[in-house]
Amino acid sequence: MILQSRAIWAGKGNLIADGAVRIRGKRIAEVGGRREMAPEAGEPVVDLGDSIIFPAFVNAHCHLDYSGLAGKLYRGTSFADWLAQIVLIKQSLTHDDHEAAWLSGADMLLSTGCGTVANIESVPGMYARMAPQTPLQVCPFIELIAYHSEDETAAVDLAQSELMANESLALKVGVSPHAPYTMTPEGLNALALFADEHLLPMSIHLAESNDEWDMFVHGAGPLYDTMSSLGRVMDDCGKGTPVQYLAKTAGFAKKSLVVHANRLSDADVEMLQRVGACVVHCPRSHAWFRHANFDYDRLAKAELNICIGTDSLASTNSETPVTGLNMFAEMQEFSQNHPQLSCEDMLQMATANGATALGLGGEIGVLKEGFIANMAVIPYRDSMSSVPEVIVQHSCAVAMLVIEGKRVFSGIDSIVD
Repeated sequence: MILQSRAIWAGKGNLIADGAVRIRGKRIAEVGGRREMAPEAGEPVVDLGDSIIFPAFVNAHCHLDYSGLAGKLYRGTSFADWLAQIVLIKQSLTHDDHEAAWLSGADMLLSTGCGTVANIESVPGMYARMAPQTPLQVCPFIELIAYHSEDETAAVDLAQSELMANESLALKVGVSPHAPYTMTPEGLNALALFADEHLLPMSIHLAESNDEWDMFVHGAGPLYDTMSSLGRVMDDCGKGTPVQYLAKTAGFAKKSLVVHANRLSDADVEMLQRVGACVVHCPRSHAWFRHANFDYDRLAKAELNICIGTDSLASTNSETPVTGLNMFAEMQEFSQNHPQLSCEDMLQMATANGATALGLGGEIGVLKEGFIANMAVIPYRDSMSSVPEVIVQHSCAVAMLVIEGKRVFSGIDSIVD
């Protein structure tokens, strides 16, 4: 099958006017100008007219099963206060609540052009039940918490069982020790070793809040008090930054996704560079918590791979399909705070950079021969020079989403129906 359109943004620096994409099965067979791509005998040709084809988004961090929590939490007086709220509200949720929210979040992402998401799975066994119910390529990262030494073995055992259950179902499987403050040093090291042994990416919330900074740097503050009251041994606090703490525990895996990275010293940035970590920024969650400006320039100067995630609706007030879990909205929020960054660079963060972070840089994130045929389509009638900006500023559902060569979503009044 050949899809033709007025414009194709195939990846950074690769804009094709009057273009075409040939799909064979689940993969892209050819990308180029429509005049150079003659159909083979009996091959369907679909002219999408005034439209842009671009790579489906790669969401590098999400909590799908929190999609029912929009507007139900408040910022509170500290990050620890917000954590207490989410722990309390989760205790009232049933399996049905989690599953309904998971599917609702997946639908939000599909309608807004996302093809692949790194999802933090807080309910063991749920991914295997839910994956067949959506065409979204969900990459499950089982969330692991073990701040008591007696829980360390159980965390590794859970990582092992989830890997065995999910590996055959997913494009990529990962592990996610929740955060340095909810893991023992030995647990962090064990899970990093587990990830490396099985060639898995590891995602961890790190350097997210001032509360976390105060706990590890000063041995004080609301998060310190909360974790101490839960029986966490606190003698590892007051000795360095959260990044330095993770490094001391040998808790970085060979493929580490550092989520948030909101407060970093110069030495922290150097450490992230040294271990080859990828940084996942969640712009709207960042804004909701009113964190200090994300230090994109310093991280980019260190040549760190920076990508974009949506985080969850537990840290935003929006739950509609367009402004709920939505990578367009994340790029737009980022653009407001970093106007100097080009739209192509933002698109790169939302596509190819996310693929690289997941270890899927040779499979998704760009439109290229041999890659999986994941692509989105939106209407377009402007000049070619404005293509990246038009994609970034798109404000409604996509006209079409293709995952693994199949149309999985068409918007209302879609140009392809």
